[in-house]
Amino acid sequence: MDTTMLIKTKKDLKLKAQELASELGFSLTDIVNASLRQFVINQGITISKIPTERLDSYTNKKEILSAYKASLTEF
Repeated sequence: MDTTMLIKTKKDLKLKAQELASELGFSLTDIVNASLRQFVINQGITISKIPTERLDSYTNKKEILSAYKASLTEF
């Protein structure tokens, strides 16, 4: 069963995050859910100023999106 979360964040941060997520073929909900899953799996969070890898560096975004959506059924 899905649930709803209400969070407070800076408006400009939300807009930039939505724009980037959209460019990569995701919704902001997808990004938040993926982040929460990684937090649970890793039992912690890693925060870095330097991105280690960007999804737009891949040539087949549809394959990445398909794999991500398939992983949603694992939880």
